[in-house]
Amino acid sequence: MREEPEVKLEDLKPSTHRLEGKVVIVTGSTSGIGKATAILCAHEGAKVTVVGRRQEKGEAVVAEIEKDGGEALYVRADMTVEEDVKHVVEATMEKWGRIDGLFNNAGTLIVKPTLELTREDWDAFLNLDAYSYLRMMQLVIPIMEKQGGGSIVNCSSLAALDNKIDGGALYCFVKAGVNHMTHCIAVEFADKNIRVNNILPGVIATEMVLQGPGAEDFDKMAALMPGGRPGTALECAYAVLYLLSDESSYTNGASIVIDNGLRGY
Repeated sequence: MREEPEVKLEDLKPSTHRLEGKVVIVTGSTSGIGKATAILCAHEGAKVTVVGRRQEKGEAVVAEIEKDGGEALYVRADMTVEEDVKHVVEATMEKWGRIDGLFNNAGTLIVKPTLELTREDWDAFLNLDAYSYLRMMQLVIPIMEKQGGGSIVNCSSLAALDNKIDGGALYCFVKAGVNHMTHCIAVEFADKNIRVNNILPGVIATEMVLQGPGAEDFDKMAALMPGGRPGTALECAYAVLYLLSDESSYTNGASIVIDNGLRGY
């Protein structure tokens, strides 16, 4: 079983304090793009709530942030459980009293032939990869309104635009829905100075991909991609950083594709 590459502090660019004074929640941040984003946001000055089900891994992310001189809080949560979702927001507010950024990243990968999909598959995948995003936005947007603004980033997928996955009908459908939901909510709250954007990663070397369906063919697939390699979690995290920062003040309802040209390749 292959492990995802570690996010090393020495791989981070020198901090420019782009998130200084901000509080950011990152769901699904015990591994992959979420972990890289949590570490990077803290490196750039944010106080970060690390969220995930695996306590040992979550606490390890917090330790890495603190080693870099940052501040972080780990909240154990299953993002399909309403009480857990509420607790993430409540614990963040209790700790720091505000929420400036949210990266909805908790998710999984489902690859299954269309004729074998069940109602249980539908409910489980939709609850985690779409409804948890909506529910978190419902909870943080009123807080951001009172503060005068904020930024939300949702993790979608290249598969929402260009299917590269055999058996990916449900995955592609839900990710496409996340794209459109993001744009609708972005327009709805634009006059409140609340921005909502997407990132759409292509093939990224994360735990979910390296240990998920089709992982045995990963190296062969990566060699055929533009540039001959997959992306890294940190390369995605820098896109999230831009969207959470004030530098993206006029970027709203956008879907940023991070795939090195894989779309349509």
